[in-house]
Amino acid sequence: MTRWWTLALLVALIVAPAAAQGLNPEEAPQAGDQAGPADAATMYEDVRLLIPIRTLGLSDEQLARLAELNSRVLAEAAELEALRAELWEQYRDDFDAILGAWLSGQRVDGRAQRSADTAVQKLNDRGGGLADSQTAAAERFADALSQDQAAMVEPEAVAARQALSQRLGGFDSPGAFIASGLDALRDLMPEEYRAVAQGEATRMATAIVGPDSPDMASMAGQILSVLDEVRAWAPGRYQQQHESLPAQINATLGFDDQGGPPVKWDEIVRLVSSARTPAVIALVRGAAEDETQ
Repeated sequence: MTRWWTLALLVALIVAPAAAQGLNPEEAPQAGDQAGPADAATMYEDVRLLIPIRTLGLSDEQLARLAELNSRVLAEAAELEALRAELWEQYRDDFDAILGAWLSGQRVDGRAQRSADTAVQKLNDRGGGLADSQTAAAERFADALSQDQAAMVEPEAVAARQALSQRLGGFDSPGAFIASGLDALRDLMPEEYRAVAQGEATRMATAIVGPDSPDMASMAGQILSVLDEVRAWAPGRYQQQHESLPAQINATLGFDDQGGPPVKWDEIVRLVSSARTPAVIALVRGAAEDETQ
């Protein structure tokens, strides 16, 4: 097992969850926590939850269904965090041994390695179950929407979205996927770029629309035009527009987020999964009561 694996193991088991939450494990939000926004990140999360709730115009019954599904998901998430803490305590000596070996350049002890493998496998199994539960909860919530509301939700199948994300190497949009390769392409000499540009455009198009799509050749041509244009930009312009490149490319290729239904499937998953959902539901209900008084 490589040193990179041992480092990734420790990050996955201990560091990543705390960093993602911005909290220590014992400070993780609990199911039903309705505390007010404490910082900008929390307020931003609340806004992201409020937008689809307001867009869909959820009824009291639908809010209650959302609260029920969210409570179940948060309970499972709490169990995952408890397991993470339990595994850390149970295998702490093994993790310390692995990290110490990695930092000192020594060979990892076989017993510690096997113990760590066991811990990570347990965590991965439970984490996969949580992801499945989040998807199932989102689908159940979508079933509670009216026909008009359902028409406002992105209809693309979850499996298709997951397949696209996998083909794009985890990038969240075609624009981000294409933009990720532009730095390397701009560093090539002109003759080197001409030798690889068409192949790169075809590779990117194949990932975006699939190898059997009738639109593959057309998409490759559009991508090649984008690559040629951006490569010709002066360094100053490229640096200035680097952050907005994914959005620009999405718009150019017809993947602009402004099109299609206003509520994306990821927003439905967020509604049933977020620890802030109970607080936002309480806020919406409170505002509705104020309007009726």
